Amino acid sequence: MINAHSEMDFLYRGMRALIGFRTRAGIAWFRNGHLIRAKAIRKYLANHSEAKLQLGGTYMIEGFLNSQILGDVPIDITSRLPLPDSSFSLIYSSHLVEHIHRKQFASFLADSFRVLKPNGIHIVATPSIEKISRTIYGPPTHEKTLLMDAGSRFYPENFHTESQQLNLSMRAFGHRFLYDLAFMRAAAAEASFASVESVDNLELPDKALSRYIKAKKPPRWNAETETFIFRTDNSDG
Repeated sequence: MINAHSEMDFLYRGMRALIGFRTRAGIAWFRNGHLIRAKAIRKYLANHSEAKLQLGGTYMIEGFLNSQILGDVPIDITSRLPLPDSSFSLIYSSHLVEHIHRKQFASFLADSFRVLKPNGIHIVATPSIEKISRTIYGPPTHEKTLLMDAGSRFYPENFHTESQQLNLSMRAFGHRFLYDLAFMRAAAAEASFASVESVDNLELPDKALSRYIKAKKPPRWNAETETFIFRTDNSDG
C-alpha cells in the first residue's frame, strides 16, 4: 500500500486488504470456531499443568497452545478471548498488536489479565516506535542498515530517507498503531497489571520461547522490535 498513488488509493487498498482478511478469517472461524476450537482448548488445558498461549504465531512453539486467526485454533484478539478465567501462566504474541486499534489493544490487555493465573505474565513483542525512531535517526549502525535496506524495496523512488522508513513502519503492512514503553505503562495500569518492563528480545523467562525466537526470528525483527513483559503480580513468580 505504500506505493499507492494517492490517499484515496491508499485507503482503497487498505479496505480491500481488510475485507479479504476478514473473509479468510470468517472461513477459518466457520471451519474451526466454537465447538472444534473449544474442544482443542479443553484438550490442551487438560494435558498441560503449566498452560502457555501463543497468539498469531507463524510457527508452532513447543508446549504452547498455538493460535492463529486463520488456523486450527482461531482466536480474534479484538473479541473476548474464548478462554477460562485464570487458566494460563503465560501469553505471548509477536508482531500482532500493532495491527489493531489502540483501544482494542487496551481491551485485549485487560481480558488477558482475566485469563492469566496469579503470577502470570503476558509477553508482547511489537515494532516499537521509540526503537525504530532512535535507530533510523541515530548514527550509522548495523541495525539501521538492516531497516533502511529492507524498507527501500517498498518505495518506487530512487532514494530512501529516514522519513520514508518511519512512515513505512507506521502505515504499511496493515499497521494501525505503534507503541512505546510509556504507553504500555499507562495501558498496564488500566488493565490492572502490577508492572510492565521492556526486556531483551532474545532473553525471555521461558526457555522454549527463547529457543523459538533465536531459531526463527531474523536480525531485522530484532532491530525493530521491543518486547514488553506485563506481570499480574509484583513478583517474578
